[in-house]
Amino acid sequence: MIRKLRIRMTVLVIAILVLVSAGIVFSINYLNWRNIRRQVNGALETLIENSGSRPALRRDGPGDMPERMSGEDANTVTEISESTLSKESGTERMEGPEGGAEAEDASGVEMHSPALSSGAGKGDPPGERHKPSSTGQPVEVDDALASLSNYYVVTLSSEDTVRSWTSDRSDLYTDGQVADMVALVTQSGRDSGRIGTQFYRLATIRGQRQLIVLDERLDIMNARSVLRTTVLIAAIACLILCIAASLLIRAMIRPVAESFDRQKQFVWDASHELKTPLAVIGANADVLEEEIGKNEYLGYIRSEVTRTDKLVQNLLMLARMDQGTVKANLERVDLGRTVEGVALPFESTAFEEGKTFEIHTQKNVFCTGDPAMLQQLTVILLGNAFKYCGEHGTVRIFVTPRGKGGEIRVTNTGEGIAPKDLERIFDRFYRVDTSRNREKEGYGLGLSIAHKIVEEHRGKIRAVSEPGKETAFIVTIP
Repeated sequence: MIRKLRIRMTVLVIAILVLVSAGIVFSINYLNWRNIRRQVNGALETLIENSGSRPALRRDGPGDMPERMSGEDANTVTEISESTLSKESGTERMEGPEGGAEAEDASGVEMHSPALSSGAGKGDPPGERHKPSSTGQPVEVDDALASLSNYYVVTLSSEDTVRSWTSDRSDLYTDGQVADMVALVTQSGRDSGRIGTQFYRLATIRGQRQLIVLDERLDIMNARSVLRTTVLIAAIACLILCIAASLLIRAMIRPVAESFDRQKQFVWDASHELKTPLAVIGANADVLEEEIGKNEYLGYIRSEVTRTDKLVQNLLMLARMDQGTVKANLERVDLGRTVEGVALPFESTAFEEGKTFEIHTQKNVFCTGDPAMLQQLTVILLGNAFKYCGEHGTVRIFVTPRGKGGEIRVTNTGEGIAPKDLERIFDRFYRVDTSRNREKEGYGLGLSIAHKIVEEHRGKIRAVSEPGKETAFIVTIP
């Protein structure tokens, strides 16, 4: 019992620690991703507003070099001809955090997110940055866009193909990669979302349909790194706390275990000490009866000696089982025959008490058990059923196959057992607290012995009761 209590407490504490650790890891990861999405939404809104305040992008003829667009705020526009799109080599995509793709250049080299503050020339005027474009010419980018992650803006044609595109770091992207992104967005059928590490949004600016793409691979890599670190730290902390909790629970249970051991030792010693005086009292009663003949008071003495001796025997039985000195001699047993041989003598008891007794046992129901212990188990269950079945009640016993073993089911009519008592019915010295039951003989040890016998056979026993109708004790022996 103490061992089961320790195991249950340890499992409960470990489960709580694991759930708390998982909750912390999930919360940190969720907050990271929420912050990334909030920053991305704000950045995309800024890019859309900035694109709307600039001159519209125009499409040059195939092979023409993009011209510098007027305005202090303008970027160089990279034009893509139809021949460039058809000749651009296929690009591969690396899996992102949610099964998306990360673009690679035609040579297979993964692109890395650059430092956002890099690229300023020594002679640049304040508030401007110069970024190289795909044509090799510098692109002027204002401070608002320079503070964002890598991005590019694609102007789409009426057929949802690339007309032109511009980027704060056009040296990191190729025409083929931009065309692939446009194709993936078109296939998705969504106006906003994420593909790999690139967040996108479709918008109509000055009558032109544009795709704004923001590459957040650096933030996503950081989020992944934080997640891995958090999981590792949480796992180590959880392991340490589980070990500490196990040691603490063991220390807390130790006094209870020692007290329980002392209790078992007391029961063992007291039972042995009571056997001798009971034997002396019984012997003296026999001597007195021979000298003065049968006497009413001697009958009372003999009756109490017999009842107390039965209690002592039960206590000794439990003490031996607790100490492990009583072991079941397991063998292949015909459960039906074993139970029937013990149940038949109860027919006379039923006749004398005016009760109905029915035996329903099947033959060839085999299990692994100790015949003597199984017989004692049957006697305890039947004796308990007859005691509480009520006047003119009915007791039934069934033996049926159950899996590879068998099942014993003993039922009786009567008052039944309240749900609050079912949980403690197998505790030692526990009796259902009703006035009628208190009048019946017994010390509340029979069902405790039955429970021990079933445990020795590695079986299960349980009680099912419907107050006022019927009570059933069900035993499964493997």
